[in-house]
Amino acid sequence: MTEDEIKFYLKNRGCPEHVWQGGAERLLRKWNNFVAQVEKGYCPDCLIEEYRNHLDTRELIHDIGYGDQVKDADARFAAMLTATHIKHWHKKRSTDYDFWNYGYPKNVSGNFLEEVKRYILRKP
Repeated sequence: MTEDEIKFYLKNRGCPEHVWQGGAERLLRKWNNFVAQVEKGYCPDCLIEEYRNHLDTRELIHDIGYGDQVKDADARFAAMLTATHIKHWHKKRSTDYDFWNYGYPKNVSGNFLEEVKRYILRKP
């Protein structure tokens, strides 16, 4: 896809203007920054919705065919995941390419850990 085609795709998919205007570069930057954040200890004050927004960024990277450009970040992110037998996002799809929708970062803490317990591990 060309950059114009990517922006057209993102816009028609219903992405917010700042997302489709940023195109592939923004998606790649956001995913790489997110993975670095996970490695340091993902946002203890974050909510599950914020985490899933990052997972959707990776989904969009897949959709536009740029997965090869984030192989290093993907490997680093996959190494940080635990409970990878639990698919917690886009559960209705029977796919397995989307490793990012399985498990959660093993170094979670704070409020985000409570969110993981509630929405991923399904513990009260």
